[in-house]
Amino acid sequence: MEDFSYKLIMFGFSALCEDLEEVKRRLSLYPKERYELENSDECFLIDLNTKEQFSIILENGRFVIKFDK
Repeated sequence: MEDFSYKLIMFGFSALCEDLEEVKRRLSLYPKERYELENSDECFLIDLNTKEQFSIILENGRFVIKFDK
């Protein structure tokens, strides 16, 4: 069984990820146009160890994790 550290939620779909590198790879797959068409509130990352939640934002045409609150 794999150990997952993060749960990525994008536009109502979720994916379990082992590390931040996997999260970043997955973020690069989403078309940026979708952010404007759909609810951006549905884009976030959950740290499964701490239960902290981080927003995913569109910055300079790329999806990035907003770690600062």
